[in-house]
Amino acid sequence: MSSPDKKDFHSQISETVNSKKVSCDGGGGALGHPKIYLDMGKENQIICPYCSKIFILKL
Repeated sequence: MSSPDKKDFHSQISETVNSKKVSCDGGGGALGHPKIYLDMGKENQIICPYCSKIFILKL
């Protein structure tokens, strides 16, 4: 069994966004998690506490 490419793995769990305020629902429909809203504040990225998806602000 081959291990997944780290670059492919990172691209699956991150999203580039245009706003410091984002929402996340886990992306799994009924199998996701409750929809939450996240605010990056002074940072340029934030991690969802439920699914660990990384939201990165597009500069």
